Amino acid sequence: MEQLKDIDFEITSDGSVGLYSKTVGDIFHSKTGALKEANEKFINPLLRFLSYFPNKINILDICYGIGYNTKAAIETFKDFDLTIDALEYNKNFIYLSPFINDGIENDDLKYFIISQIFNSISENTDIGDILQEITNKNYDNFISAFTRRFIESLDINEDVLSCGEDKQSLLHNIYYEYISKSMKSYLKSNYYKNKSINYFLGDARKSIFQTNNLYDVIFLDAFSPQKDATLWTIDFLSVLKMKMKPNSILLSYSKSAPFRSALLQLGFFVGKTFIDNIDMGTVASNNSNFILKKLDNNDFNVIETRSGIPYRDINLSLPSSSIIINRSIEGAASDRISRTQFQKIY
Repeated sequence: MEQLKDIDFEITSDGSVGLYSKTVGDIFHSKTGALKEANEKFINPLLRFLSYFPNKINILDICYGIGYNTKAAIETFKDFDLTIDALEYNKNFIYLSPFINDGIENDDLKYFIISQIFNSISENTDIGDILQEITNKNYDNFISAFTRRFIESLDINEDVLSCGEDKQSLLHNIYYEYISKSMKSYLKSNYYKNKSINYFLGDARKSIFQTNNLYDVIFLDAFSPQKDATLWTIDFLSVLKMKMKPNSILLSYSKSAPFRSALLQLGFFVGKTFIDNIDMGTVASNNSNFILKKLDNNDFNVIETRSGIPYRDINLSLPSSSIIINRSIEGAASDRISRTQFQKIY
């Protein structure tokens, strides 16, 4: 599991904190704005299709990270019942997500996420001993354990955390505003009462089979395929297709040819999402009505080159390096022209 010491924390242009993985060598969030990116690439494309989800939206958030896509969905769809299944490999990111300086000025959302973390993953993790202190009404030990485990151990600048320098005050508020009966009653009385987050830890290729829902919306927000191909294979995408309702939508920031090619081969209708008239991502659906901007001839031509050969992982178990090497071997043996040759010709 990647440690927080292997992560760089940066304040992005919209004031929210973005992450960079030194292990993978890739960003979690755009430098133009981590919160802005969540809204523009994952939330705004949904707004035209809310009539398909009149009361309730089931969301699968793949690679939850520090929770931007989930938080943006909760903030935007306040009038909807939401069930969010969040897949994340690194539990440290989940624990950090309520405390990160995310640009969302909403303490209630922070406490709600804390409540969902406690309810969803506490029993089988090392947070259990901390919860035991609460059960024993040992407030001082709770503060000490929580501070040591999740706040003071973070080797990051204070401005990264929404609590700033006053960690003790934040933890005091968490206890009385979430743990206390009054806060629990409050969460049940407002719009959070019809919302839930279920966290699933581990490799998404495995944890996806622990989920029991069919989804209206899937956020696929993994590292770029070139950096980590494990969640971009045609085999993993076929599992996602089985998890989608007839009127559902899959959204991703990626516009890579092997990803779009795999979606087409699986029978999805595939289109593009735009920000300021720039192709910024991919939308896939079992319903053609969800595709507002179709792929153009150039997109299809690129997909027919070697660049469009999908990543493969039949048993959903290969390391990324093997998936990438196998695709390169398949490409070398293919009679397709390369993307470079295509660009020279056309």
